[in-house]
Amino acid sequence: MKRIRPEFRAYMKRIDGFRAGRAPIPLMKAAPAKLERAVRGLNGRQLRKKPARGKWSIADILGHLVDTEVVYGYRYRMALAESGMPIQAYDQPAWAEAFRYRTRDTKRLLRQIKLLRQVNLELVTGVPRGWWKRYGNHSERGRETVRRTLELIAGHDLNHLDQIKGIRKKYGW
Repeated sequence: MKRIRPEFRAYMKRIDGFRAGRAPIPLMKAAPAKLERAVRGLNGRQLRKKPARGKWSIADILGHLVDTEVVYGYRYRMALAESGMPIQAYDQPAWAEAFRYRTRDTKRLLRQIKLLRQVNLELVTGVPRGWWKRYGNHSERGRETVRRTLELIAGHDLNHLDQIKGIRKKYGW
C-alpha cells in the first residue's frame, strides 16, 4: 500500500469538508448549473482578473474544470475497465498556462464542462454500483476507487465554486 504524503492527506480532507458527507452524484449533477450562475453577469475583464499573484482567475478555474472532466473521464474508464492500473498525476498549473484559459470564451468552457460532466456521469451511473469498488493506483494518493474519485470530484467542484464566489466578493462583483 502506498504511503500518502501529509500534504495530499490534508488536501483530501479539505476537499471532503466541502462535500460534508453528502452523496457525490447529486452534487456533481448540480455543479455545471451552479458554475453558470456563479459567473453570470461578469465581463471578460472580470473573468480574466487574477485575485493575487500566482492565483487563478475565474476563467482559469473554468478551464481547469474542463481539464478535470477530461482527466477524470479517462481515470473512471481505466478504473472500471482495467481495475488496478496506474493513474498518473498531472501538473494542473502547467496545463492552465499552456492552454491559456484566460483567453478562451467562458461560455464555451461552461458548455464543455456541462457536456463532459454529462458524459462522465452517464458512464459511472450506467455500470453496476458494485463496479464503483474498482480502482486505480494514483501516483500521489495511492489506491482510489471509482466511488472515492466521485467523492473527491464532488468536493473539488464545491471548492472551486467557493473560489469563484470569493473572487467576486473580493472585488465587489
